[in-house]
Amino acid sequence: MTVWTRRTFGKLTLAAIGSVTAPAAMGKARARVYVVGGGPAGATAARQLATNFDELDITLIEANHRYTTPFFCNRYLAGMEPLETFIHGYERVASTDRITVIHDRAAAIDTERKTLRLAGGTDLPYDRLVIGPGVSFVDNSIEGYDQKATTTIPHAYIGSMSEQWKILRRQLETMEDGGVVAISVPKRPYRCHPAPYERASLIANYLAREKPRSKVLVLDANNTFPLMDVMLEDWEERLGETIEWVSADFGGSVESVNPAARTLMTADDQIKADVANVIPPQRAGTLAIDAELADASGWCPIDPATFESRRAASIHVIGDAIVPGDMPRSAFAAHSQAKVCALAVGNALTGDDLATTELTNRCYFLLRRAAGLIVGGRYRATADRIEGIEGYASQAGEDANVRKATAEAAKKWYGEITTAMFG
Repeated sequence: MTVWTRRTFGKLTLAAIGSVTAPAAMGKARARVYVVGGGPAGATAARQLATNFDELDITLIEANHRYTTPFFCNRYLAGMEPLETFIHGYERVASTDRITVIHDRAAAIDTERKTLRLAGGTDLPYDRLVIGPGVSFVDNSIEGYDQKATTTIPHAYIGSMSEQWKILRRQLETMEDGGVVAISVPKRPYRCHPAPYERASLIANYLAREKPRSKVLVLDANNTFPLMDVMLEDWEERLGETIEWVSADFGGSVESVNPAARTLMTADDQIKADVANVIPPQRAGTLAIDAELADASGWCPIDPATFESRRAASIHVIGDAIVPGDMPRSAFAAHSQAKVCALAVGNALTGDDLATTELTNRCYFLLRRAAGLIVGGRYRATADRIEGIEGYASQAGEDANVRKATAEAAKKWYGEITTAMFG
């Protein structure tokens, strides 16, 4: 079902019928910018465009009425906070006359005709298109793992709906003490590289507290991971045998699964899990793949200064789907990219020359409730790529008070960043 909010029927009709000039008394039709995807990238881009460019006609297209932030949802899995804490609506985004919100799925892009087709059948001609398509799973990357399998072996990793997190949480709650929770980590790149390890930390702490004879087994297709020294130090000191990490060199890469038996197969072993969480290999979101905005790598090459696609003019791609250079695939990175992209799009359409903001990243992770970690950096656009200027991260051996202060800063950061995105 397509739902239109905030603007008049006359304005929507004008947007749908193509490039026209309004009656002389009204002047020339305003340039149309459609922003697809209501996650950190898209929601930020729409709000930034509306804030800075009164001359533009801005529409945000998002299939869902609520967005569940994948970042911070590991806290829900560990029983620390209710899921509702991480669910946000678009009422405040739509509350201004500067943004139209359409709740429908973007089905296809015609790059030659410069039109966006919605699942409801409407074709929307655009002057500029900004998409935050997110990520999708690589088809057949793990034998036996398909859409049906996700009801038994959830990924709880992508998608704006909350059902995957609910399934995994229920499984953790109902698992008997002494059970094994297996988490399969894909080979990089994927969305938010430290997130699976934060998940392992928080679930292991939950088990140590509630089901102390149970164990978390991390099956990793990589031999290293971000914040590795910090996390391994903490796991050894505080969790002991409650958690075990198996790297790729020691058989950690999962090649196939048996959903009915909750069995994960590597090249050398079969692991029977009481709860299995498989995070498959990833690529750019389906919309970008279908529109051929991604290259052979599965990710979307962009102009680092404007985020305009290198494969289709007048389309800008932001967030997890891009070839990011030195930037990580994270919510804050997507938020930062969206602000730069919005200014570039607005300047191109209006002739303005507003200075773009600096590209930055700041991400928080928890080891447990009162121990937080941070990683971040500053970046600049060069002719070929996004290049890191400086970086920082939590270090091994930090004082407990430092970790506690980081955890408190994380909670404050979540409120600030989601307010900036969703209002």
